[in-house]
Amino acid sequence: MQRLHSTCPGQKLLTIVVLCLTGLWGCNRANTQKVDETPATGDSQTTDNVNSGSSDAVVCAFFGLDNALPLRANALAKGAFGKDGMPVNFKDEIDGSTLDAEDFLVIDRNGKQHIPIAATLKPADHEGENRTVLLIGEFGNDGTNPPVEVKIVGDLHTKNKHKDASAPSVAKNLKGDSTKNVIPLSDGPRMFFAQIVKGDLAEQKNNHSQAVQVAWQGGITPVDTKVAEADLFRFYTVYADDNGKLIPLTPKSIADINDNDNYHLLVVETALPIVKVSMRAGVVKDPNGDPNPDTEVMVER
Repeated sequence: MQRLHSTCPGQKLLTIVVLCLTGLWGCNRANTQKVDETPATGDSQTTDNVNSGSSDAVVCAFFGLDNALPLRANALAKGAFGKDGMPVNFKDEIDGSTLDAEDFLVIDRNGKQHIPIAATLKPADHEGENRTVLLIGEFGNDGTNPPVEVKIVGDLHTKNKHKDASAPSVAKNLKGDSTKNVIPLSDGPRMFFAQIVKGDLAEQKNNHSQAVQVAWQGGITPVDTKVAEADLFRFYTVYADDNGKLIPLTPKSIADINDNDNYHLLVVETALPIVKVSMRAGVVKDPNGDPNPDTEVMVER
């Protein structure tokens, strides 16, 4: 069961965990949340045809750190210290058993091609996550020849998607896909994905509470050192649809924190459909110290 955090009299601020890069140092934890979808049972897996070019499967790549990975990054990949770190964000969950560094090709502004020395889903590799792959290597330099495109050149598959209980399981092969939406080093992080989830949440006690999972382009920590990650729910705004009228709501609590990944879980007291999540500028920052701009994301249904 995930522990939820909300303001209450006498509550102590939790120690802020300073993230050096999303995907580097996760904490083992039991995760009981489930994506709001009905899995098919007893169906054989089929794989879509290989993609022939850019599509919306790769949402963006985030040039997180330039020649600045810390020494402890060597725990993920030998020689990672001092290299670049770039999260690549996907629309669908990635099948980690098909993930290899050689699946990716990064192209810098000068046209030079770079193969990562490592690619990992950690630490955002729990149920309902798996949408961010951290690439480690040398991908160009900020200012002179930054990365401008990421191509998938290997057989990287998404996880099975279940449209309904009677449909066969389908996994997409993303080989041939690409994105030129590479976020520059100096830009702050934005949210790129949100969905409703179900699970064993301590404060989801009735039909009037919903849990919204949000994913950021990279790892985040509060800009204000006096604000703990457990208090960030106060800075999110969730919008519910009341017959076409958007109702702004503040979440009652937050979960999936202090685990060094790029996901948060917001608990909202409403029975209305939740359609959008936003956060004002300057609340959180990425590992490079860049604050977030105004950001909003529609909730996947």
